[in-house]
Amino acid sequence: MPPHLTAPLLNKIPYIKHGFFTRQGGKSSGPYATLNTGFEKGDGDDAVFEKRRRICDVFGLSPKDLALVRQEHTDSVYTVTEPFPRNNTPIGDALITSAPALLLGVQTADCVPILLADKTRPLIAAVHSGWQGAIGGLIENTLASLEKQGGKRENIVAALGPCIWQDSYEVGLEFFDTFDCPQFFKAGKRPGYYQFDLPGYVTSRLKKAGVLDIDPSPANTFSDEKRFFSYRRKTLNKEGAFGNQISVICIRSDA
Repeated sequence: MPPHLTAPLLNKIPYIKHGFFTRQGGKSSGPYATLNTGFEKGDGDDAVFEKRRRICDVFGLSPKDLALVRQEHTDSVYTVTEPFPRNNTPIGDALITSAPALLLGVQTADCVPILLADKTRPLIAAVHSGWQGAIGGLIENTLASLEKQGGKRENIVAALGPCIWQDSYEVGLEFFDTFDCPQFFKAGKRPGYYQFDLPGYVTSRLKKAGVLDIDPSPANTFSDEKRFFSYRRKTLNKEGAFGNQISVICIRSDA
């Protein structure tokens, strides 16, 4: 069974299963070692299918039950009852469902995976939030879509997954000027640079939108190379390829 992390707040909700998977427990080697779940990264399709199968098997499901979107840092949210075909997957960055036995997934390599669940009814969401999506309203759009399905913001529980933390996220002045919230920046390790608190910023957007119960990110993808892929680490090390880890949530079939 591939190792994965769980969130304390989500563990208290009996109708769901979830997991923040690491890069461990797969079968690939090299830059994709071992549990890369992303196609079109250079990893073999057969290997990716097998790794997705192992992840789905943790929940008693199969890859045909795994719903994903083509993530491109948008504000687009989809409410689904079944997965999209691989050859017709829309661009977006969040998924919502009230359907049982449908595994919602988001793939990351430094961005923030957010898993959401209503404490009072079977209703869940999975969100891929980089800074572009967060500043563009993705979190607020997801919560509005949950409300359309009968959810209430005061009943929503949110859990942030492994992502890049502030001490590892160096940005320049142009990035700093994009935001009107200096509290999420601190002086950089080099003159003229800043360190940006991405999970702190995402948490603030959730709180301002009315989410009261939030589990913080449990791990820094950049600094924990043994367990996590990191796009920033790949870029700084001038590596030619990298993989994605996956975070998933589903409503139990007996809910």
